[in-house]
Amino acid sequence: MAKRRYGFDEAKIARFHKEGRGEGHGPDYLPWLTIQDVPSLGRVTRVHSFKTGREHHCLSDLETGLFHLLDWSEAVTDIREQFPLDRDATRRLAGEMGIAHPRESRTSVDLVMTTDFVVEVRRQGQPACAAYSVKPASKLDDPRTLDKLELERRYWASKGVPWFLVTDRDLPEQRILNLAWLHEMRSLDQLQVKHPDYWSDRCNRFVGELSRSHGGLIQDFLQHLERRCGFAVGESLTVLRHLAANKRIGFDLDAEFSTRSPVQSLRLVAPERVALAVVRA
Repeated sequence: MAKRRYGFDEAKIARFHKEGRGEGHGPDYLPWLTIQDVPSLGRVTRVHSFKTGREHHCLSDLETGLFHLLDWSEAVTDIREQFPLDRDATRRLAGEMGIAHPRESRTSVDLVMTTDFVVEVRRQGQPACAAYSVKPASKLDDPRTLDKLELERRYWASKGVPWFLVTDRDLPEQRILNLAWLHEMRSLDQLQVKHPDYWSDRCNRFVGELSRSHGGLIQDFLQHLERRCGFAVGESLTVLRHLAANKRIGFDLDAEFSTRSPVQSLRLVAPERVALAVVRA
C-alpha cells in the first residue's frame, strides 16, 4: 500500500482549489482539509449533521465537541469546517505583524490557513456569520501558536466577522456527552421495523403516556411502557433518546442522564430556539 502524503506543495494547493475545497454551503460544502489529509495526531471523526445533510470532518475531540454544540443550536443554520483563508490576505497580514507565515516544513510552501468552523447564524431574525477556532488551553503558552491565532483573528476582523477562540475550558463536557448520546438516535431509519409507521406509533404512545404520568422514576416509566404498552425490551429508552434528540422531550443536558432520576425530570417541549453561550447566538 502506498504511503499517504500529507505535505503540501503548490501543485496540491492548486488541485484542492480546482476540486472546490472550501466552497459551497450546506450539503454542497467541501472542507479544505478532510480526515484523510492530515496525520492522525489525535482522534479524528466524521460525524453526520442533520442540519446540513452531510458528514463533517472534525480533526480533534475538541472540534467534535464544539460541532455537537453548533449542530444542536437552533440559531445556527450552516456549519463549514476546516474553512480556508485567502492566502494572499494572510501573507499580507503576517508581513504587517512581522511574523513568518505558516509554511510546509518539507517544501517551504506557504500553507493555506484554515479556521476550524465558520457558521451561519440568525440573530434577531437576521443572518450573520461567526468564526471559531478550537485549541487546547495548554497550547496557549506557545508564542508561535499565539502568533497564528492573532493572524487568524486579524483576518476575520478585516472582514467584519466575529472570531472566537474556544478551548477545552469553554466546552461543557457533560452537555457534549449527552448531545453525542442523543445524536446516535436522531434518526431511527437504520433500525428494522415491522411497518413504516412503527416508530411514529411508538413515539406517540411514549408522549401520551408521559403526559399522563404522575410520578416515579424514569426506569419505572420505561418498564411500564414495556409491560403495558407493547414496547419491546430496550425500545422505550431508544424512543426516549430519539424524542430528546429531536427536541420533543427535554431534560437537563448539563447533568448526567440516569434512569433513576424522577420521571418529572423529563418534560414535553415545544420547538424553541436554542442559544448556547459558546455559540454567541
